[in-house]
Amino acid sequence: MLNINDDEINYGIYRSDDPLSNFKIRVKLERYTSNSLIPSLERLKIQDDLSRLLDNEGRGLEKMKGSNADVARLLDKARSEEYEQVDISWQQKLFNQVEFEIYEKDIGPDSTLVEQQYFNEIGKMKKTRRQPGKIFTYIEKDPYCAERNLDFFMTDSPDEQPSQLALAINTFQKPPVFPFQIRPSNEAFISKINLIHENPTLHEIQTNHFASLPYQTMYIMADLSDRIDATAGAAAFGSRTTNEHVLCQINAYSNGTIVLKPDFNTGKLAYMIESKNFNNDFYQYYIEHVSIPVTKDDLRREKRLLTEVAARQQAYLTKMVGKKFDTPPPNVLKLNVFGEIVSGKNFDYDNIYVYYCLDLTDNWYVESSMLLSGYTHTASSTASSKYDDIVYYSYPFEFEVWYKPSPHAADHELPRMPKIYFQIASLDSWNRHRTEGYTYIDIPSIPGFCDEHLSCWRPYGNSIFDELRRFYMGGSSELEDISYVAIPKSFQNKNNNKILSRFGFRTASTGMLNIRLNVVFQSQSLAKEYKKNPRSSVVKHHGFNAFMTNINDTINEYEQAKRRAFAVRERVFREHNFETYE
Repeated sequence: MLNINDDEINYGIYRSDDPLSNFKIRVKLERYTSNSLIPSLERLKIQDDLSRLLDNEGRGLEKMKGSNADVARLLDKARSEEYEQVDISWQQKLFNQVEFEIYEKDIGPDSTLVEQQYFNEIGKMKKTRRQPGKIFTYIEKDPYCAERNLDFFMTDSPDEQPSQLALAINTFQKPPVFPFQIRPSNEAFISKINLIHENPTLHEIQTNHFASLPYQTMYIMADLSDRIDATAGAAAFGSRTTNEHVLCQINAYSNGTIVLKPDFNTGKLAYMIESKNFNNDFYQYYIEHVSIPVTKDDLRREKRLLTEVAARQQAYLTKMVGKKFDTPPPNVLKLNVFGEIVSGKNFDYDNIYVYYCLDLTDNWYVESSMLLSGYTHTASSTASSKYDDIVYYSYPFEFEVWYKPSPHAADHELPRMPKIYFQIASLDSWNRHRTEGYTYIDIPSIPGFCDEHLSCWRPYGNSIFDELRRFYMGGSSELEDISYVAIPKSFQNKNNNKILSRFGFRTASTGMLNIRLNVVFQSQSLAKEYKKNPRSSVVKHHGFNAFMTNINDTINEYEQAKRRAFAVRERVFREHNFETYE
């Protein structure tokens, strides 16, 4: 549940998967300033006018002495005017006095189904001598909900009417709930594959262009108008004005969200409303949630049912995936890299794209179908601040590589991790190509997430003509081998005594590239380590180092077992030779 205070109006937002037919609200309405015992000038005037109209001779009627039954009826009527309590279900219709007088008349052949239904309900009320109270409701099929939506209005005036544009927009913002229908088509339809619909319906157009869910509305109202013989009042004044106030507005959305305006105030201060009649009375009311709670047996049965449904879904997913989960061979490490080129900033020119490639070191290999390089799209910069021009890419890439240590290199230091090289270049509308920078990143040897901002550099020409050519004609100095951004493989070999020297190589600092990497390690050694100690931080924080440690431990154990086997064989040979000699 979420409470939102907007202009001192308390909103309540709830989520429920239960049917709305179980939703029930209790409303308590009470007069705060009681004037029932003090006759007002308006009441005295109305009584005087009625006495003159009902007396044929123009004389006032004599005041008759009331019996005990009349006094009790008047006390009950006065008590009902002071306090009223109603339990309301979802989309339950309660009539006010005006609707009671309108729908009790005979309906004609042109009447709608709603009018016929209301006529039958009022007929049942008249048979049981039930009269409408102060609290009534407007439900979804009433004209009030369709034409008098409070979101349409720009002011709080009760005389304001919605415009035709507001009513037209409401048809889009509040789409009707239609059942799902499969349309016959000659083309095969696959969910999430056929994204383009050639001939959409009006409902599909409205649903796709407006991000709003279908919902139903219900208003709980209060009629605070004076009630002094409504029939005689209508005969005397020819019409009857209403004094309606919204006590609560309820919106139920198709995703199970229920919005109350205002929220329940059980145990809190009462909501106050002011009647706009002659007496100017104040009323206070409470809104309570009185839905029947679920019993313990039903709750236990529901939990058991949900558990069975979850188990069946899990069994279905297990059947779809299969039991043969892809695991790497023993003593082999599988490395998955899920990366994203997020953005770049502070480069010299606009319309920039990025070239990336993966450089594998010794004992690392990939499958033949794996792509080790790629290009991003060309993007223009966005001025996000006074000093930074940011180019957003959000370009994803991924690699799947394998590591199998050689028997001779297992006892030595850890091998180098693969590198990812990046080359940033620009291409303008005149097809002038310029190199904007180089950078690289080592894939972390720790599993998890990393967000890096890589500084870039580019080769700088030896003369001013190189920069003039870069500005006017395009083209600039580039690296023949992109691995020279870091240390090439030829210089990483220990048998090579050459020294990599960049002395005299001129560079210029350019912008920065934002890279995000998600690194995943998978091996049987890590799985065994996790089974031994699930809470071990070695597997979580050392990843590749833990894998290499397990490999070294395995090789050490193998060497010890081999030495023990040689010792046993030598002892057996000595004993056998000694027995033969004797």
